[in-house]
Amino acid sequence: MPYFFTLIIGSVFLITGITKALSSEQFIHHNYRYGLLPPRIVPQVAITFIGLESALGLALILHQFSQWLIPISIIFLIGSSALILWSTSSGKTEDCGCYGGIVIITPKQSILLNIGYILLLGIALFYPVADHHTQTWQWVLALIIGVSASILGWQSQHKPLINFSRLKIGNTWKRRWLKNSPNDLQNGTHFIVFLSKDCPYCKRWVPFLNMMNTQKDLPQVMGIMSLTPEELETFTDEQMVRFPLVSMDKLLFGYMADAYPTAVLIEGGVITQKWVGELPEPYLDRIKQMYEKVLFKKTEPVSL
Repeated sequence: MPYFFTLIIGSVFLITGITKALSSEQFIHHNYRYGLLPPRIVPQVAITFIGLESALGLALILHQFSQWLIPISIIFLIGSSALILWSTSSGKTEDCGCYGGIVIITPKQSILLNIGYILLLGIALFYPVADHHTQTWQWVLALIIGVSASILGWQSQHKPLINFSRLKIGNTWKRRWLKNSPNDLQNGTHFIVFLSKDCPYCKRWVPFLNMMNTQKDLPQVMGIMSLTPEELETFTDEQMVRFPLVSMDKLLFGYMADAYPTAVLIEGGVITQKWVGELPEPYLDRIKQMYEKVLFKKTEPVSL
């Protein structure tokens, strides 16, 4: 039974560690938000942590040095829970950042899971496997996995080796992501923009999106934000938004886009194009042409 419990916890650590290693940018940014370390060393610390988490996961799976690693794992989970509680209650982060974005869980769910992991490890600690000995190849393999995970994390900090993004081109847009959508995103062509109220570039996009939304030969425009109904109404009035603007769950919103504004083109329910921080040239040219026609008509002499 202790083998089974450490196998469960070790598998969680190993999977989450490798997931972060393959796409470490989001985890590094999550660590920046804590504000606990000088910014210049945050990437190195985050990537080292990824390696240690992966190595610890494999070590638990192989039941290595259980008299030491099980208590260390329990301390790690307690510390992780305390960090989640502090960072989310203080508003520094919205979630734990524990699972590399592959699953979305609330801070409360994350802490409850950690408590369950601690209980399983506690049972494994108090009911150890008799006459168990760690083989040399086991800790060497764990060391190799840890170093490899750190190397992968370093390589993926600017460009993911495997893209787990929900907005990846070719992915299907899920209805559950936006239950209050005024448009049926599974049909037709839609230009969806993720905006932030604190983003100056997002505000500069609004006039362009207003114009784009008036053109029948261009995709339907819809903006997505993570605001309360009152905040959404205020933003709409202040920025004079003339296209549909809806709110998304705050936790999910944080996993959908890494930067703002982010726009995607959805055709028949499938994400076919994506832009981050830049206006799509074809649509921008179309709006410019429309402006030029309007200006030409205004300056055209009136014949008597």
